[in-house]
Amino acid sequence: MNVHKEHCLEPSLDRERGLCVGFVGKDPRAEDAGGGEVQMAKTAEALRRLGVEIRFLTKRREMPDVDLLHLFGSRPEWLDWVEQAKRFRVPAAVSTIAWFDPASYWSDAPTLPRKVAAMGRFAARLAFPRLPSWRRRLYHAADRLLPNSHAEARQLTRLFQVRKHAIRVVPNAADLRFAEAVREPFVERFGISGFVLCPGRIEPRKNQLTLIRALGGSSAPLVILGRAVPGYETYAARCRREAPRDVTFIDTLPHDDPCLASAYAACGCLALVSRFETPGLVALEAALSGAPLVLTEGGATREYFGEFARYVNPSGLGEIRRAVVRAAASPRNPALADHVRMRYTWEETAQTTLKVYRELLGSLAWKSRAG
Repeated sequence: MNVHKEHCLEPSLDRERGLCVGFVGKDPRAEDAGGGEVQMAKTAEALRRLGVEIRFLTKRREMPDVDLLHLFGSRPEWLDWVEQAKRFRVPAAVSTIAWFDPASYWSDAPTLPRKVAAMGRFAARLAFPRLPSWRRRLYHAADRLLPNSHAEARQLTRLFQVRKHAIRVVPNAADLRFAEAVREPFVERFGISGFVLCPGRIEPRKNQLTLIRALGGSSAPLVILGRAVPGYETYAARCRREAPRDVTFIDTLPHDDPCLASAYAACGCLALVSRFETPGLVALEAALSGAPLVLTEGGATREYFGEFARYVNPSGLGEIRRAVVRAAASPRNPALADHVRMRYTWEETAQTTLKVYRELLGSLAWKSRAG
């Protein structure tokens, strides 16, 4: 083991000064950045407040300079990073941020042959979890997998035969500043309040077109907040073309823009009818304001929100319409805000993540002594 890493062999540290973790993920400034990038950035901020040094790595040769590697998302290039980490005896954790949904595969594929192929691959994975793939290699090569929910963890064990001892659930979270937002900045800037808010990148998985169709002719004005994912400009154009006049499209607001928090405070309800969510950062953020929630039943939404939300089939036009109209007529729920505030903050996420780091470094120390 490298001499400079001897300090990390102590499994319990009163202060985390000296612990250096390398973060690897998509650039938060990328045009198609989303919740995964926010998760990475906010986890880094919260860990730094605990005294952990975080370095965002872009080159694998930087590996010897960190005590532990933490990768965000499931990408084929992460496998090279994990294998490099093993050569340097650096433990590697992966926040998988993954969900495997056949309905989404079908809807996202642009042609019938590709739809059939996608469904075939999913069926094969379900029937034969030992089938080789870059995902399976990555998930088995990492020292720990950190899914955002128990539902996601069950998928990892079922579809890729990941051993349960290698999984630690680390919930997603939201900034407490969203609990203190007021409606005025958004209303003054955009001149609308009491609307149905649908924030997120515009793409088939987020299912904005179905929401637009479901609410057509209703009394609930709709705000679509976000821009098209690169490659899905045609889908975004179709959303605009089919939208009635009472649908407002607003380009992406930066995550730290006060108007984003204000949008949650100004809306009548939040509608997130995606094919799946795990559980959707915007749902957690809106919940901190007490906004009524209409959420997809796909993914891990129920695990996070329980009885505090209305759940819909993302293909059910009538079901979505009824749920949104009722939610928009409902008052804000302080109990919902308390539910999220007590369980899903970045401070809680950082503490849970730090426990995983200590566990990995303690295991490394034991292996070193045993060797």
